[in-house]
Amino acid sequence: MITTDATLATETPRRPVGWPPPVHYALHSTWLTMKNFAFVVFAVGLPLVLYVVFSQTFTAGAGPDAGLVSAMIMVSMAAYGALGAAMSGGAQLATERRSGWFRQLSITTLAPREFLLAKAAVIMVLVLPSLVLVFAAGFLLGGVRLPVGVWLASLGLMWAALIPLAILGIVIGLWVKAEAVGGVTTLVLLVLAMLGGLWLPMEMMPPAAQALAHALPSYWLAELGRWPMLPDTSFPWTGVLVLLAWVVGLTVLGALGFRRATASSKR
Repeated sequence: MITTDATLATETPRRPVGWPPPVHYALHSTWLTMKNFAFVVFAVGLPLVLYVVFSQTFTAGAGPDAGLVSAMIMVSMAAYGALGAAMSGGAQLATERRSGWFRQLSITTLAPREFLLAKAAVIMVLVLPSLVLVFAAGFLLGGVRLPVGVWLASLGLMWAALIPLAILGIVIGLWVKAEAVGGVTTLVLLVLAMLGGLWLPMEMMPPAAQALAHALPSYWLAELGRWPMLPDTSFPWTGVLVLLAWVVGLTVLGALGFRRATASSKR
């Protein structure tokens, strides 16, 4: 599910006059990734197909609750697709490391902090198609009917909850060798999706797995997306704290990984 197209790192575009380097890098990197066929198929197309299959299967005998069941599945599949899109940023970063981009970074006007912020911005843009298109399928094909405010709140909360996962993709790209990054990111994606309850309801999982899920960002990504659709539930503040803890820890790892990558590229 992870894109490793070498052209993402080897193409050297012309920068339009007046564009700051971080903005130019972010736009160019986003455009190249969106043109990648594997990314479009696995990060956008696959979640759509899975949503249609699961919603048609599990809502058949749900009766009056069919719309709510379809909405819960919609959130899970949107989270799964966005999670895969976030992970793809790591593969691209590893390719840039192998291509010598970090060596070029030392002689450009793009500062290390600007580079990391631009990379995070790229990933946060890349996760949007998965979220929006699966939600659109929920309305058009899944019979999900919600107030506009609920749709927007769910999308907004999920998008914000993807910040630590975007950082996780960057961390993997900085610490894992390019030859192994595809396998590592795919494995991380599958583990987060499975243990985070994106494929199966948490009630069907063993107690130990349910306890572990509450420490994973993928679980709270879906829980925050479902919360606006469940008016009788309290806001999951615990999830916010868990996500913030992941942001802090992964940011430290990312900073150390970037320092290590730039140091090794100058040898």
